[in-house]
Amino acid sequence: MNSSETCPSYLILLVVGIGAFMDGLDGAIVNVSLPQIASGFNAEFGLASLVVTVYLVALSAFMIIFAKSSAFIGIKKIYTGGLLLFTISSVFCAASWNIETLIAFRALQGLGAAMIAPSAVATIAIHIKESERAKSLGIIAAASALAFAIGPVAGGFITEFLSWHWIFLINIPIGIAGMILAKYSLPEDTPKPFRKADFDYVGSILFIIAMTFFILPLGFLGGKADGILNPAYLLIISAVFFILFISAERKAKEPVIDLILFFDKNFTYSTISYSVAMLAYGGLILILPFYFEYIMGMSPGKSGLFLLIPSVLITILSPLGGHIADKKGARMICFASSAVFLISLSVIFLTFGLKEIIWTVLALIIMGIGLGPFMSAGSSRIIEHSDKDKKEIASGIMSTSIYFGTALGTALFTAIFGFFSGGAGLKMGIEISVSEFMTGFNSAVGAGIFFSLIIVITAYLAKDKLKT
Repeated sequence: MNSSETCPSYLILLVVGIGAFMDGLDGAIVNVSLPQIASGFNAEFGLASLVVTVYLVALSAFMIIFAKSSAFIGIKKIYTGGLLLFTISSVFCAASWNIETLIAFRALQGLGAAMIAPSAVATIAIHIKESERAKSLGIIAAASALAFAIGPVAGGFITEFLSWHWIFLINIPIGIAGMILAKYSLPEDTPKPFRKADFDYVGSILFIIAMTFFILPLGFLGGKADGILNPAYLLIISAVFFILFISAERKAKEPVIDLILFFDKNFTYSTISYSVAMLAYGGLILILPFYFEYIMGMSPGKSGLFLLIPSVLITILSPLGGHIADKKGARMICFASSAVFLISLSVIFLTFGLKEIIWTVLALIIMGIGLGPFMSAGSSRIIEHSDKDKKEIASGIMSTSIYFGTALGTALFTAIFGFFSGGAGLKMGIEISVSEFMTGFNSAVGAGIFFSLIIVITAYLAKDKLKT
């Protein structure tokens, strides 16, 4: 196939939706199996947690690099290669013979995911017509949200009735199906002429180092880490490399991130609002299960089912929000939906201390109603405010903002909870009173309300691009 005209939109969405689903599933399914993984390898839980961390590091550090590379190599090749690497590394993850090899193979799996995510978005940006782009991005967001929601539930059942190895083996048929469909269904794209001298090797290395030293210490925020693992030291190193990276980008012929994109205030506001939304949602999804289980007395399975409420609504409403944004513009959709999300956090802050199930369900419903339309309309704005020759890198920035925001939100909400609950931290089985827990919980939710205000303001400030 030589053009998107010969490939129906629904087929393109099916192919990239498979990648988005697999990405989202593996981002959520592993956490619940960590105790069994640690026990099976007789490893300390801190070491076992690197199974999650290295995946996130590889994903966040390399996503922009692969987004930029797709302009020279081809979006279809990067996407298909990502599916191949993800599938093969899943086999090796399942066959790991010790915790160290599992960590190494999870890093490879993260690299595969870093190839899939931005190229899936870029495929939509390049091959789906503009009048259907927001709706299409909404469908992809819905696939990812659904996978992220069912991941913990599926992981729990798989680990309980089979073994943790199967949380990786289920990727194999999905990956194979995705590769076959991608090879024969995705449109071919024409890469830019590539010259080795033009590629920004220095910027790429600096960005990878900066992101690695930023993501790694997030797991230690709110906890105890001395010496070289002190978060302050690692974050200082990250800041230094980010400064060096920005300096290098200003001189590069083909920069990894074209800083000119951020000269457009609408692009900047759109990116901020989307990233902060991921931050707030990522933090909430982390702390809510602890509230359900510790305060409401729910089982882990029931807690997971409650978290399906906003995720199912996001899955349903994200394509609808995208459809409206395509027809009427994204600005008011983003503004209104972010305001609804703010209301949901306010309901949580004001009512969860009552421990009444009706308020819990209501807050989760409002959250899903707010985030669903925002996911699609917010992501389409980032693509919308980039030039045609910068769609690939804009797709990479948008994809990175999801994982970057989620990682930062997880760390910040954990740290805030730990600080205001007397340093207890988010761990089950701890000795902590209900009042201490609720102090930490409400403090974290209060921070979420503050972040939601930022989302509302920046969502309003980012104007729609005039149609030509």
